[in-house]
Amino acid sequence: MKRPYLIVLYFSLYGINGCFTVQSNTGFSYSKITPAAYAAVLKDSSNYYLIDVRTAAEYKRSHLPGAVNFSYLNFHFGRDVDSLDRNKPVLVYCQTCHRSPLAARKMKRLGFRKVYDLKGGYQKWTGPGKR
Repeated sequence: MKRPYLIVLYFSLYGINGCFTVQSNTGFSYSKITPAAYAAVLKDSSNYYLIDVRTAAEYKRSHLPGAVNFSYLNFHFGRDVDSLDRNKPVLVYCQTCHRSPLAARKMKRLGFRKVYDLKGGYQKWTGPGKR
């Protein structure tokens, strides 16, 4: 009698987890990296896009220096990123690392090649420039 509930629970958890998974393949690389590794990428290069996918209000309160705000929740998110060079690495972040994987998945469908995601989101950022 308990087995049907376990099966439902398993598929429910798998479905929730699947929403936040982005698969790399031969043409696309996705990496969810620690705040320290994210800071290293920011420091070691200037050839990237830094995109805050939180809402405009969240961005206005605080954001990483140099980040542009393309809210994933806006209907025009795809149009916002459409003008960007798909071969240039993209660093994305949101507040808690729930929207940024969804944004990365959308960018993958749009043909972007490399996306780095801040593990734990902006709330875990302790690096330079948090304001």
